[in-house]
Amino acid sequence: MKTNHPTPGNIEFKEVTPDNWRIINSLSIKEEQKNFAASNVTILARAFVYRKENAKVFAVYYSDKPIGLIMQRDWIDGEKIVCIMDQFMIDKNSQGRGFGKAALQKWLSMIEAEKKYSCIQLCYVEGDIAAKHLYENFGFYEIDKDDDEIIMQKDL
Repeated sequence: MKTNHPTPGNIEFKEVTPDNWRIINSLSIKEEQKNFAASNVTILARAFVYRKENAKVFAVYYSDKPIGLIMQRDWIDGEKIVCIMDQFMIDKNSQGRGFGKAALQKWLSMIEAEKKYSCIQLCYVEGDIAAKHLYENFGFYEIDKDDDEIIMQKDL
C-alpha cells in the first residue's frame, strides 16, 4: 500500500549520469536559501572535480518525481574512510513536508549498510538553523568550523 506522505520506503535514489543529469536543473531552492547551498551546476562540477574520491550525485525521487539531490564522496583519513555528504538539497516545492527527513534517513541507512565508513561528515553554512536541527536530529554533532561553515560528524 502506497502512503501519501514521505517515508524512507517511498524515497528512491538514482545516480546522476550523462543520460539523466538535466533532470536536476529543474530543482531549485528558495531565494532566501541561496546563501546556504551551491547551485546545481556547481554541485555537478564538484562531483567532477572529486571524481577520484568516488564522488557521486544522486537525484532524490518520490513517486517517480525528482525532489532533491545528494552528493557524496570518500575521504581517506589515515586508515579510515570517511563518507563526506558534500551537498544535500530538497526542491523548494517539496520542502516542509518531511521529504528531507525521509531522504536523509534512507541515505544514512544506505551508507551504514556499506560498512566501509568510520563516520559521515558534512557541513552547513552558519545561520542555516533548519539544516543544523535536521542533522542534529540524526545524530550529527559539531566537530569544527571552517570560515562560515560548521563541520558536523556522525560516527558509524
